[in-house]
Amino acid sequence: MFPFILPSSIDPASSLTVWNASSSHLTLFIMLVCTIIFLPLILIYTAWVYRVLWGRTSTAELKTNPDLY
Repeated sequence: MFPFILPSSIDPASSLTVWNASSSHLTLFIMLVCTIIFLPLILIYTAWVYRVLWGRTSTAELKTNPDLY
């Protein structure tokens, strides 16, 4: 079935092919640059939030500091 991803039974010229479904080189490059920039930021933020919120809260701590809830 290659190169057809989604063949059309009515009109074979309207079928979705591998080349119609893929993005251009410029679009893929822009997505790569955005991933290189934003993925480390998201991972750093996630690690920071995980570290800040780590730990178990007990009822004694909630009685002494009501802002924990």
